[in-house]
Amino acid sequence: MQNFFNDEIEKTVFISEEQLANHSPRKLFGHYFEDTYIFNVFPETLEQRGEFLCEVKTAGYSLTHKGLEAISTDDRVDFYYDGKKLKVESYGLYQSIFSRNKGILETDVMAKKRAIILGCGSVGSLVAMELARAGVGYFLLADPDIVEYHNICRHQCGIEDVGDLKINALERKLQSINPNVHIEKFEGIIQNLPKAMLDDFCVEGDTIFVGCADNRAADVYANRISIYYSAYFISIGFWERAYAGEIFYHIPNRGMPCYECALGDGGTISARAQANHHVYSNQENTEGLKFEPGISVDINFITTIGIKIIIDLLNLTNEEYIPRLVNELKQYTVICNTSNPKIGGEMVEIFSYPLQITTSLVVDFRNPKCKTDCICKYELEEK
Repeated sequence: MQNFFNDEIEKTVFISEEQLANHSPRKLFGHYFEDTYIFNVFPETLEQRGEFLCEVKTAGYSLTHKGLEAISTDDRVDFYYDGKKLKVESYGLYQSIFSRNKGILETDVMAKKRAIILGCGSVGSLVAMELARAGVGYFLLADPDIVEYHNICRHQCGIEDVGDLKINALERKLQSINPNVHIEKFEGIIQNLPKAMLDDFCVEGDTIFVGCADNRAADVYANRISIYYSAYFISIGFWERAYAGEIFYHIPNRGMPCYECALGDGGTISARAQANHHVYSNQENTEGLKFEPGISVDINFITTIGIKIIIDLLNLTNEEYIPRLVNELKQYTVICNTSNPKIGGEMVEIFSYPLQITTSLVVDFRNPKCKTDCICKYELEEK
């Protein structure tokens, strides 16, 4: 193929430094893009997703001058197409992926962080994907459900994933961002997570439990377990049609009320607006708030704020990191997508304008005993 000036358009091979330094005979898999004339050689962990490109031959092999060929030399692998040597662009797999995070997030620090994603639907899939892009190196994905067609309009996975478990589909997405990511999976709900799996996964100071199941009882349980492991906890939930949502976080060993201490056992929470201040409290006249899905753009706006808080929490002990939100937003934050009563009903009266993020929500211990010795700590049983 030639360009406008009759110059031959050069084919190029993209390959990781690790692959390029491997001199052993082997098959290479990846994809050739006809529009850009680029061979993308996949990392070994992803080769099952690619098409066969060529075999690496040892020095002394005679070129066939047909198609893509690779010959191993003393210090590298050279590529040829129809007998002509190709340009090779190598990249450091880990450093190149996260190079645009440099100066904001420390790659080596984030690689040690661990996220337990409890619910891998519209919220959990977005949280996991963004944390993978931030460099989080370890994930435990928990969800019993499969990807269905009605999930596609708000889920990070696509039609090609319909019928598979959400944890499997999300695993593939995370690996496509970072092939070196470590992933554990559990097909079930948080209440059934084996203690042995959590014992192996949790590392004090580096682990966060992320409640994404739109289920208050599950969040109560998850926060109890996070206290047991001295791990961070955050819950991201939505109100009817996602016109608004709420974010609750807990830092262990800081004298903060946990989810149950602050909001009860999952069945009640106040929704009363006080005067012109958009404040929620846990006093009388409480009523349950129903969690329902909304359109993707509304869900993503609120979830993204939660993700920023997660990244802040995971970097609390990193002196070089500058927090985005955790120093500004209190433990319990309510966010609205719209203040239009046609969408949110009478409840929108607590918001003055669309996209409002309240910072004045104060929660306290429902049980006074928890102020000195939290009784919500969950003693896990072997499962």
